[in-house]
Amino acid sequence: MKIAIGTTSEQKIGYLKEVLDEIGFKAEIFPVETESEVSTQPITEDETLQGSINRARKSLDKVSDADFGVGIEVGYHLNSKSRYTMFCCTTIIDRNNFIETCKSSQFLLPEFHQKVLKKGKFLREYVREYKKEVDEPVTNYIRELVRGRKPLIKEAVRNVLLIYLENKNE
Repeated sequence: MKIAIGTTSEQKIGYLKEVLDEIGFKAEIFPVETESEVSTQPITEDETLQGSINRARKSLDKVSDADFGVGIEVGYHLNSKSRYTMFCCTTIIDRNNFIETCKSSQFLLPEFHQKVLKKGKFLREYVREYKKEVDEPVTNYIRELVRGRKPLIKEAVRNVLLIYLENKNE
């Protein structure tokens, strides 16, 4: 099976490979540069979802022999208490126009990150500054979670792949 993925991010490609290995599925991965056609830093669920759909569709268009395209988009959303959460949407689109999207759980960002986003700044420019002088397990984990987004991306990728692959077998 051939999978087009709408990113050239080694990080996201690596997470897709990890998930494929975890579920024991063999596939060739074809990364392609795509535009999400949403904000560089999506700050609503709708925008994040649309970005993942756009990336999946464009990747499938660019790799003519791919079985399906994958779009991964990380975004932020204000919750009911006006606090930002971070999450990931992953979409699969195949040649039969099957479309499935899964959203990860949401992580409530610490106050440091809240301030960055509320000032309209790009979070990626500040993630290494979060309690950089602190070497403590919980702080280290949060710092890495926000920087790498691994648990959120892997959750959304795993869920959408499992749904897609199960439906293909029915």
